[in-house]
Amino acid sequence: MAETGDAQQLLVLHKRLLEGDRVASEELAGLVLERLVSDLGRKFPHTDSHVICDGVTDAVLDYCARPVSFDSSRGVPLDRFLAKAAWRNIANLLRSERRRKAREDKSVEYFEQKVVELQPSAGNPLQNEALAQQDQVAELMQTLENPVDKKVFELRMLGERRTEEFARVMGISHLPLVEQRSEVKRAKDRIEKLLKRHKASRP
Repeated sequence: MAETGDAQQLLVLHKRLLEGDRVASEELAGLVLERLVSDLGRKFPHTDSHVICDGVTDAVLDYCARPVSFDSSRGVPLDRFLAKAAWRNIANLLRSERRRKAREDKSVEYFEQKVVELQPSAGNPLQNEALAQQDQVAELMQTLENPVDKKVFELRMLGERRTEEFARVMGISHLPLVEQRSEVKRAKDRIEKLLKRHKASRP
């Protein structure tokens, strides 16, 4: 995949990453991200471009976090190593998406069968459950003091997955994609921990 010059440059960047050079990760991302997204897009021609981008970005981020995972002595070029990791990520994302879609289809079918039961009624169990879920989400929203965290949480509740949408509300759209992805993941993890602590503290 990579030209000889690029392959040598990747090895130099790999060495810098092993030595703890944080700047090297941004340089490496700039060198391989666009090419990997293009290559994997051809291997998954009918897949949403956001899924391709997520799989590739995760592969690069994971490698940059643990550069020791790549063994240059095995004779496999770094870009091929990253392409294989990205391929696995995309395949896993597609499997997860299929399972999620199957669950959603079952839920839709179930609620269509129960549509009569959803008519307004003070004692309606399904309606009461939906209202309780709405109240729970509203309560969780109130525990987040940071307005940006509220927007991130709201996007997640709406089912948003695109990194650029989270980056937009976080005000980090100007950062390189690999950094956006890292910051968005950090924000999601932090919010999730805050909400878990809130739930644990409830009587």
